[in-house]
Amino acid sequence: YMVFTPFRLRELELKNRWIMLAMHTGFATGNALTERDYAFYEERAKGGAAAVTVLLAVNEAGELKGMYDAETVEKESLRTLAERVHAHDCRLIVQLFHCGRNESAKNHGEKPLLAPSAVASPIFRAEPQEMTAEELAKTKAAFANAAALCKEIGADIVEVSASAGYLLSEFFSPLTNQRTDGYGYQTENGMTYPLEVLAAVRAAVGDFPILVKVSAAQMVEGGYELTDTLRFCKKAEDAGTIDGVTVTGGWHESPVEQISYHVSKGGYAPFAGALKKYLSVPVIACNRIHDAETAERILAQGLCDFCGTARAFLADAAFANRLQAGKPYLPCQSCNKCIAAVLKGKELFCAFNPEAGNEAFEHQRRKIATRKECIVIGGGPAGMEAAKKSAERGFVTTLLCREKELGGQLRLAALPPKKEGLLDYIAYMKATLAELGVTVLTETEATLDFIKERKPYFTVVATGSQPEKQPIEGLSDEKYFTAQEIFQMPEEKIAEMLQGTVAILGGGAVGLETAAFLAQRLPEGAAEFGIKIIEQKEKMGMDMGAMARPLLNELKKRNVSFLTTTTATLMDGSKLYVKIGEMTLFVSADTVIWAGGSESVVDTELTMWLMDERMSYAVVGDANEIGDGGTAIKDAYELYTHLYLA
Repeated sequence: YMVFTPFRLRELELKNRWIMLAMHTGFATGNALTERDYAFYEERAKGGAAAVTVLLAVNEAGELKGMYDAETVEKESLRTLAERVHAHDCRLIVQLFHCGRNESAKNHGEKPLLAPSAVASPIFRAEPQEMTAEELAKTKAAFANAAALCKEIGADIVEVSASAGYLLSEFFSPLTNQRTDGYGYQTENGMTYPLEVLAAVRAAVGDFPILVKVSAAQMVEGGYELTDTLRFCKKAEDAGTIDGVTVTGGWHESPVEQISYHVSKGGYAPFAGALKKYLSVPVIACNRIHDAETAERILAQGLCDFCGTARAFLADAAFANRLQAGKPYLPCQSCNKCIAAVLKGKELFCAFNPEAGNEAFEHQRRKIATRKECIVIGGGPAGMEAAKKSAERGFVTTLLCREKELGGQLRLAALPPKKEGLLDYIAYMKATLAELGVTVLTETEATLDFIKERKPYFTVVATGSQPEKQPIEGLSDEKYFTAQEIFQMPEEKIAEMLQGTVAILGGGAVGLETAAFLAQRLPEGAAEFGIKIIEQKEKMGMDMGAMARPLLNELKKRNVSFLTTTTATLMDGSKLYVKIGEMTLFVSADTVIWAGGSESVVDTELTMWLMDERMSYAVVGDANEIGDGGTAIKDAYELYTHLYLA
């Protein structure tokens, strides 16, 4: 693999081509880095990254909630981070950051939101202040001072952030830069100030590697384009102020998807390739590069010199080492739960790796001193995570799964378009459980007799949930299915169903993904709007956040229709009567699919016996509280954070 060969940035050699990109963690609670920060980055340095990137705001006005800034951070704590990263033959990149307008007024507190012009972000909606000449000078000096600090504490590279809609990139766009002075868009397409910042950083650090991170195109109507970014990078290169370019796609507010599973793997690498064609400095490609095959392909095509990935290392700290050794790794699902949390001012987390951010805590855990047995009932996400943590904590662990295969409802969740990555997660967990010595008994019911005979030290009930169909008058079981039944239905029966019209009750994630699953299978010449989604709430996909947008757009292209604030009341033949406010009308429906709520599944006889016998047990995942795969995994993980004090 070319991705595991060394490459140079200026005079600095990096051991391979994997760069862990910057992620805002939100972990900062004071002015000094803590063991939590050190452990998070050190694990990823140990995990095979050639370099890891940490974010540092250049001043307090530029920081996001939970971020350190160069003016107040304790210098020695940064030095400690550099030393701990270097101990694993890994370089430390510090990204110099200023949020600009891209932060909520609530999270920014008393500090002013500063931007080129007083134009509010469509995400945060808070109107920023237009930067005065004094603020521009102070901020430029702050970038330079922050760079000097990074060099002093032993960092290897500084990266200047001019991407994603944060401060410096806001100067490039006529939509956000409406200034009339020399820093306005009409002067060099707004490049003047960012170029001055790079020059100030170069003056501060001298012969030291400097990267600039750019969004190749804004991807917003009326915004800047790839040719503008190329001109900017070329000017910086000619001025000698950069030694490499990190290239992402659009801004956070771009209507085009950036990093979710709706983007093809390595889908934005051609942007990096376009810049590489005209630049002589190394180029780092970003966005959806989460596996060796994608990395190798874009390197072989000459699109980049390094592969940048943040979330592959978030999902699995040992990502690069495992790839190189040909071992299974926990794959990033591009579900964007991490991004959604950060944009809301919450701490970074991974829905599929609850240990991310908890590395320091994990280092403190010791195995139990005696060999006690733990039985886990259920092979879904909560059960698999519980069995993993149980074995890691030293329990002799048996997992009982009533199905033929592990995975539970994740196997069905993997069937809609672009969700097949969930099967890779299941495969990783299966391999991990085998490596940990967990006994997995498939097609095995967890009977009371089984538990009585084994009398385990601890029992985890992770039996999941089942759909709870809303009864509708006049609707028979021959025409009324759950989404789960649809996913398990033979293809010929689905094809027969799609000859008629289908109404899906529930416009959350399950309903939208069921519609996508069916829409893919619509026959040629199918009735227009043959699939309709009926949702009681005001909006579709409210449980999906921004991830609903690309899915809804795709469904609209396939002529799926939507009814919101609508409730199904009665079925009469092929007429499904619905109520919208006070108005009743009908829609045609030959088949109705329930994609609404579910109910927990718990064997109360078993749990009552455990309680009566005073045997320790816990109920986790959907069996405890209905959620999604991520909340089920987190629930099981958190059980083992306070299970014992060994």
